[in-house]
Amino acid sequence: MNPGPLFSAAAAVAVAVTALAVAHRLRPAVPRGEVPPEPHATLSSIGSGLLSGFILLTSFLIATGWASHTTGLVPPRGLYAADLAAGIAVLLYPALAGLPFTPRYLTAVTFFAALVGYTLSLAIQLRP
Repeated sequence: MNPGPLFSAAAAVAVAVTALAVAHRLRPAVPRGEVPPEPHATLSSIGSGLLSGFILLTSFLIATGWASHTTGLVPPRGLYAADLAAGIAVLLYPALAGLPFTPRYLTAVTFFAALVGYTLSLAIQLRP
């Protein structure tokens, strides 16, 4: 069994959860009795755009990496760097968007980050 994707998933979880914890720690405390401010509505469209870009780029790298074993055409290294940057942006987005550090959101971020890390690792490993 190849442990690379599992290590990548664990590293992605560490990045996302650490960012969420640090953002929670640095966020100013909400006075008692007040409701925490909601993230701006524009942030949801930014997250959707980041995730769409990451999915498209990763899907392209997986498909071309798989096909390159027979065609010999390899995607440029810069696309892998761009995919890594998009993956990191997707992992940091929940913390930057102001997601609260609660068990419910922590669980969601953990599973999401594991999927991002695993998928990114597979895209890189398919490169011949």
